[in-house]
Amino acid sequence: MKLLKFIFFSSFIMLFTNCSDDNPDATPFILSNENIAGTYNISELNIKTKVTSTTDVAGVPVPFTVATSISNGDIFQFAFVLNFDGTFSASGQFVIKTEVTPATGDVFTNEEILNNTNSGTYTLNSENAKITFVSSIGDFLEGTYNILTFNETVVSLNQEMEEEVDAITTEINTNISFIRE
Repeated sequence: MKLLKFIFFSSFIMLFTNCSDDNPDATPFILSNENIAGTYNISELNIKTKVTSTTDVAGVPVPFTVATSISNGDIFQFAFVLNFDGTFSASGQFVIKTEVTPATGDVFTNEEILNNTNSGTYTLNSENAKITFVSSIGDFLEGTYNILTFNETVVSLNQEMEEEVDAITTEINTNISFIRE
């Protein structure tokens, strides 16, 4: 019985000490122009929008939601190229399905095929995991995005924007993921 306990205990210790995935020699995939350069396809695109308006009630500003929308991309036939020299190009088409929920009235949906041609420059901020796109043609990618995932095969980006025009505020949250070809 002592031998059986010894074998069990030894097996248990070996199980925990030998199952580590930590490889001290593994080099992390560093965010740089050299590592991010390549050709990608879109794997996911989601855009959430919220429109609010503010009105004064007895001198107190009161915000209320005018409408919300959720847009999801589908059937991507799109090439996105990031070059070593900090330039990019994007072209192709995809389906975008949008559902708009107004404060009053019925929810309505729209589905359309979007054709895009976009090019310009990009700048990486590896310290803060951000990428900024400046478009010279088109506006598919514009502004600064947070890099949520970056590895040998996937780049996932998020952009949160807020636009104010008079008493109307529009919040836009965009998530887009690319898979390297």
